[in-house]
Amino acid sequence: MHEHQTALLTEDERQFVVAVQNSIGNANGTLADDPALLDKLTRAYSETRRMGLTRDELLADFLYLEIQAPGFHRHPAIRRWLHKPGATADERFADLIDVLRNKSRQRKDDR
Repeated sequence: MHEHQTALLTEDERQFVVAVQNSIGNANGTLADDPALLDKLTRAYSETRRMGLTRDELLADFLYLEIQAPGFHRHPAIRRWLHKPGATADERFADLIDVLRNKSRQRKDDR
């Protein structure tokens, strides 16, 4: 399955996914040892493309989130947010990331 999925990616896309894999592995040794990590990231990357994301930083954010919370984008509230009319996929996802970061900061401040 891995070979088929990665074969569908261009060389630049493969390199991007591998770079994110390496970054995640460097940040979290447990994930580095996950033999399915590249497959998970490749599937997540394919999902970003179907959604219409184009900006590298947002693609990477999506991949990181997908590893931390698999299927996060299928949650009804997230799905509605990501499919709101009137904005590009990049704009909607960037807004979502901003909201998540602000909530995370608020939680830290509340401690």
